[in-house]
Amino acid sequence: MSKFRLPFFISKRYFLSQRNIKNIPLMLLTLVLQMSFGLVIFLGKAIGVLFTFSPKRIRKTYKGMAELFIRQNFIQTLSNIAMVGVGFGTAALVIVLSLFNGMERTLTGMFNRHNPELKIEATVGKSFPYEWTLRNKIEEIEGVEAITEVIEDKVLILYNNKQKVVNMKGVSDNFAIQTQIDTTVVLGTNTLFNNDNQYALVGSGVYQELGLRLRDSMYPLQFWYPKRKGKSSLDPAKAFNKKIIQAGGVFVAEPQFDQSTVIVPIKFANSLLNYGNLRTGLEIKVADGYNAHHVKKLLIDRIGDKFTIKTRPEQQSQVLRALKIEKFFTYGTFALILGIASFNVFFALAMLSIEKNDDMNVLKSMGATNGMIRKIFVFEGSLVAVSGAIFGLISGYTFCFIQEKFKWISTGANNGILDAYPVETRWQDFLIICITVTTITLLASVIPARNAAKNTRR
Repeated sequence: MSKFRLPFFISKRYFLSQRNIKNIPLMLLTLVLQMSFGLVIFLGKAIGVLFTFSPKRIRKTYKGMAELFIRQNFIQTLSNIAMVGVGFGTAALVIVLSLFNGMERTLTGMFNRHNPELKIEATVGKSFPYEWTLRNKIEEIEGVEAITEVIEDKVLILYNNKQKVVNMKGVSDNFAIQTQIDTTVVLGTNTLFNNDNQYALVGSGVYQELGLRLRDSMYPLQFWYPKRKGKSSLDPAKAFNKKIIQAGGVFVAEPQFDQSTVIVPIKFANSLLNYGNLRTGLEIKVADGYNAHHVKKLLIDRIGDKFTIKTRPEQQSQVLRALKIEKFFTYGTFALILGIASFNVFFALAMLSIEKNDDMNVLKSMGATNGMIRKIFVFEGSLVAVSGAIFGLISGYTFCFIQEKFKWISTGANNGILDAYPVETRWQDFLIICITVTTITLLASVIPARNAAKNTRR
């Protein structure tokens, strides 16, 4: 038997013999079942006893638990506590990271409802001239299916003695194929034109704040915007351009977008803002079978550095970056908690080195080296922690699977957008958690293993 396999064989033999089990897979299965049913029974007994409001029965129940704890081997009990601690810490990491993944997926889905696949903006300034030469350059690029012109600016809207500053977004006729905004309309219609009439699509927040009525010809929406040219005047009628339009539909896409956005036909926006051939942005629809990042590179090579081109994740990069930073710090916090739980591994190995000191002396007399003694205790600590980690991974994944399928934990906000806490498990998180548990376990096992080798004698 090799020098590597012998320490592992000894530690595994001791680990299994303490639990009267023949192999590790069977031990892990038994551990999961015991912990699961044991936790349910313990909580059931605790709740049942507490609801009796009988101090005598409470003392009797927990006295029996304490006697059962004392009758067991103390080191084995400490080892089991270490496994439970690592298991619950690992499960908490799985659940928390999966929750952040679910939030990221939900936010991305909400942003994709109104964000185009590619968005072109001026690198310098607010707007840029949109001429046929630029349009031809973009249309000639392979993978570009449609181009939507956009004029976007802040305007003041008035309705029935109420007012609000909103972000007016003027779009060309083909705007519906760019995003899923037409599928988010909950009231009215998703069209900006009907015969010769023009209509506006308003966000649900704007709709509620102003108390709008759809297609209200008596009180249409009034859009006010400062005149771009000419002398300033104290008379609002002379200092502002004013246009009216009826609200034709209400959309629910993403809360922040809904609170501040009104979508109108580009002709209406241009007549109010007097932009002429200027555009604040172009939205690009990528053809099926083409990658947005590849088309972005082609656009950069073709139209130059005067324009900034953003994919969907880049359009909401600040929000997603903040979410990732929060996820990282949360991971660090729970990893610290897992590190504190691994102190039980440290104490279990320290007590084991004292109890098995005579056995280690026998091994040394048979030719075992200090390195072999250290490996025995490191492997023992690894078996304890890995067993708890596997239990935690299985428990955490099971919890996330149930939450994803049955949505049994609700957010309490019945808004149709986020009724239950979203979760999503990713193999990258499982890999990171395994590396974290392994690292913490090795750090917790090194000192007891070194002391065990140092305290033995030939």
